Amino acid sequence: MKSIFTLCFLPAFATAQMLSASSANTSTQIQNPPNYGTMLPPAAGQTYVDPVFGTTISRITDAVHTADAESSGNLTWIENEYSTVAAYNGNNSHFILVHESYFGLYAGNGSFLRNLPFEISASSEPRWSRKDNVTLYYHVANMLKSYNVSTGQISVVHTFTQYASISGRGEADLSQDGDHMVLVGDNRYIFVYQLSTKHQYHVFETGGRAFDSVMITPQNNVIVSWDVSGNVRYTGQELFNFNMGFLRQVGHSDGHKDTTVDSNGDEVVVWTNSNDPQPIACQNGIVKIKLRDASQLCLQPLDWSLAVHITAPDRNSTAFFDTYAPSDPQPGTSGWVPYTNELLQIGLSGTTAPYRIAHHRSQPRDSYLYQPKMTVSRDGTKLLYASNFDLQQLESYPTDYADAYMIAVNWSAQTPASAAPVVNTSANVVRFEQNNPAVTLAGSWITKGGASDSGGSSAAADTAGASAQFTFSGKAVTWIGSGDATSGIAEIYLDGKLISIIDTFSPTPIQQQVQFTMHNLSNGTHTLQIIATGEKNPSGAGSWVSVDAFDVTN
Repeated sequence: MKSIFTLCFLPAFATAQMLSASSANTSTQIQNPPNYGTMLPPAAGQTYVDPVFGTTISRITDAVHTADAESSGNLTWIENEYSTVAAYNGNNSHFILVHESYFGLYAGNGSFLRNLPFEISASSEPRWSRKDNVTLYYHVANMLKSYNVSTGQISVVHTFTQYASISGRGEADLSQDGDHMVLVGDNRYIFVYQLSTKHQYHVFETGGRAFDSVMITPQNNVIVSWDVSGNVRYTGQELFNFNMGFLRQVGHSDGHKDTTVDSNGDEVVVWTNSNDPQPIACQNGIVKIKLRDASQLCLQPLDWSLAVHITAPDRNSTAFFDTYAPSDPQPGTSGWVPYTNELLQIGLSGTTAPYRIAHHRSQPRDSYLYQPKMTVSRDGTKLLYASNFDLQQLESYPTDYADAYMIAVNWSAQTPASAAPVVNTSANVVRFEQNNPAVTLAGSWITKGGASDSGGSSAAADTAGASAQFTFSGKAVTWIGSGDATSGIAEIYLDGKLISIIDTFSPTPIQQQVQFTMHNLSNGTHTLQIIATGEKNPSGAGSWVSVDAFDVTN
């Protein structure tokens, strides 16, 4: 007789100190899930506790008993769209799930609210705004549109008349400032679009070369993943700035991945190197790539029988990944290797073993829907994933079947410790004005004075190569400047390495604006250098770069 496996409820992500049985969470040994061929999930809206890892898991949906709102009959699958796409909005009050061909809106606790308009489909790639918690951006044909989940209002944000269609190629989300997205016109023309100014930056024409995906990084750079592997141009993964100027190759091959910010503020991509023709010593590995120099660090090697999806929150120095085994091994056999069919967390330091969250219990009864495709909320506190629980075999469910499950992350109990949130709200911030001896100006700068400037004055330059270098010691640094219609583009260097390119243009004048911040720097002395490029936004009237002050967090 089939049974629902039940245990007492325990906190998600309990550590070894909190739960005597949770040594399994950081073990590197094989962990066999009990009742693999008989265990049934709870009803939708109920929870169960993973019998090996002690994690409380909520079942969100019951697809086969949910009416298909777009056609007759019931659905066969409901799940989150993809690992790299945030299903949750900014404050986790709502999330969205794909109901085969359309999306459903859910409250943060998992209760279903309503279906979204049918034009918001998986092919339209809905993405939550980072400026508010009610707006979804999506595309239809060549139009970028928005939908307000509170009022139901649909608006056209911009029509790209030069293209018949636009898309994000399935994996792209908004950048961390919430103001930029990468789009592809007619599956050929790649560009960054700024929401606040409705501006399309320079277009990169792919020349008919086949590519799989595009991603915008936290600091508005772009990764293009080409279909061809190699170490020459237009192969592997290439990094571009927001104007689609080529920076460097950052990987020899495509692969499942996500981008985030490391503990020292570096942009990184966490990637599986399974297709790398020139891999580092990291078999079928989860690898961290530092985007500013393309250096790689092995986070976790895996058995070749396992495939993965990867997801990462904004700034928590951690990533999550799920494993799935297309060969369908059974527990207790030689094919069931360490980390088989699991949900895991990995710190970005490369010094700790993965934290093992749960067995997802989804088996390959179809080619894709069974894959968990776990996704994490932007703040790192919520996980969503798909599982079929092998109900095709246990309950004769349709072949194309999956439901959605949710896990709440308890950061106070989280392991590894290196993955703790990086924001220190009690930190001491010291301001250095642009005329402080710690700031060295080189090239043609002018001094501007005004009551709205920090300290009553600021410096500005519009000549290519003019630089402002700030030497400091601290855990974080922020560049304060101004922006208006005459403001231009600057390069940012930290300790001599180019880490970002910033467009300071603003259609309306702003003073004492945060132009750039780098968090979690290592102990010691650092230099932040701002260099005017002499280039301007296409909508701008000048190329001025303003340096008003620097804030240092101790």
